[in-house]
Amino acid sequence: MNSIRSFCLAAAVTALAGLAMPSHAALIGSASNNPYAFTWNYNTGSSILSGTGSMSLSGFNSSALTVTASLTNTSAIGGNGGERLVSFGFGIDPNATAVSFSDVSDGGMVSAGFASGALPANVQGIEICAWGGNNCSGGGNGGIYAGTSDSFSIVLAGNWGSWVNVEPIGFKYQTGYGSFEFGLTPPPGGSPPVGTPPTGSPPTGTVPEPGTLALLGLGLAGLAAARRRRQ
Repeated sequence: MNSIRSFCLAAAVTALAGLAMPSHAALIGSASNNPYAFTWNYNTGSSILSGTGSMSLSGFNSSALTVTASLTNTSAIGGNGGERLVSFGFGIDPNATAVSFSDVSDGGMVSAGFASGALPANVQGIEICAWGGNNCSGGGNGGIYAGTSDSFSIVLAGNWGSWVNVEPIGFKYQTGYGSFEFGLTPPPGGSPPVGTPPTGSPPTGTVPEPGTLALLGLGLAGLAAARRRRQ
């Protein structure tokens, strides 16, 4: 009987601990973490690829979510084509059903669409991608050059509620000594993040995972049964 009580108590304590630890996510709501600011700093071994950015979201509780992104490439201006930021991508939850791009003809990013696995290295989970070259995979001579900035908007069709998760966020650079892809957050179940995590923290009151609730219920029910048997 004591072993049953001990097991049930341990299950309840584990579940309560899970409730106190919100899952890792980059949550943005109409009044939470909006705009969402982040920085990146990636050592290629030959130079540092760095920058700052923000994402402002509007259109919550509608069928069209507008993501206005501002990106600044603070990398050192190098030779052989420089350090160009050619692709910027992010995940989206809930999922988008269509993607459209809006920007003045000022260089930088020129189009956007579904990433379709075009940023695979260290940034699995990227769903939406904006690019300055031929496509999300790169190519061409476009992008955000070192020392310059660009702002653009991506409109996502879907069924949007009061919040979205934009994890993970990823980048692709093309340089005179190779191309580099990296993300701010680790791939699902993967290794530690490459780069600097976004600033800010998710809003409080994160909904617990269903498995956590089930474990808590199992522990409490077991404790109640053990108490009845003892009485």
